[in-house]
Amino acid sequence: MRCVTLVFLGLFAFFIPRAQAEELRFRLADQQRRALVVNAVPTGPKRPFVIVLHGGRGNAEDMQRRTGFSDLARRENFGVAYAEGTAWGRNTHAWNTGHLLRGQVGSADDIGYFDTLIDNLVKRYGADPQRIYMTGGSNGAMMTFVYAVQRPEKLAAIAPVVGAMFSFEQRPRVPLPIMMINGAADEEVPVQGGMSRNRQVRAGQATPYKPLTETVDFWVNANRSQRPPQSQITGSYTTHTYNALPGGAVTISIVDSVGGHGWPGTSSRRAENTPISAFNGAEKVWSFLRTQRR
Repeated sequence: MRCVTLVFLGLFAFFIPRAQAEELRFRLADQQRRALVVNAVPTGPKRPFVIVLHGGRGNAEDMQRRTGFSDLARRENFGVAYAEGTAWGRNTHAWNTGHLLRGQVGSADDIGYFDTLIDNLVKRYGADPQRIYMTGGSNGAMMTFVYAVQRPEKLAAIAPVVGAMFSFEQRPRVPLPIMMINGAADEEVPVQGGMSRNRQVRAGQATPYKPLTETVDFWVNANRSQRPPQSQITGSYTTHTYNALPGGAVTISIVDSVGGHGWPGTSSRRAENTPISAFNGAEKVWSFLRTQRR
């Protein structure tokens, strides 16, 4: 396996070809960080890029395997970066939202991680800075919320999946299109808010989840979206679309009445939990993201 080391901006980046993906490594503060990059075209026209975040016990390879974003990206001509959080066990990683798994992630600078990752995608992988998107599942969705609030100008749209917010203290400086996907039967991140009903998750939770209704209100206000929403029922799920007012952005909330925790369209990892099966998560997310640009 060939490894080429490049030095830039005081960082070291290692590009390692691995089965249709490139591994990007760089050092941030005292941590070695990485991401997998798929379907990048450094030369020629700039292309959209979707940053995909794993959940609280995941890793980049697992998220690539489970979501199917790589095949979709090749069909639809966009790039994907599978981000990876701080390691706290064998092939186990998490994101520093400030409110969950604090003992595992410590003081990891995940805001700086995504700043650096986005800079690399633009400078070295042909990403269009006007069409960089972020999505993630569970703890990855929570981190998507956190980064979007702090750095909305770096993203064109976000799509948090089966996640929640912990705080409304800070608002994004500019409107940011958002589509939230949640399952009404989710026990790990309940749409009612509060503490997780999963004992293991609850043990690492320092702050109650905000209810989904309050989270939707937060983004409708921050995005200057129009009330009341346009609502559509499709099988087991309902889509509420708050269209953008002048100078604002769209806010969308999708809730599946029977869906539990997990990436939509994937198999259950626990007998008592069934992820949303009404649609393919990657396809649903991309159908929204592709319509947005900064």
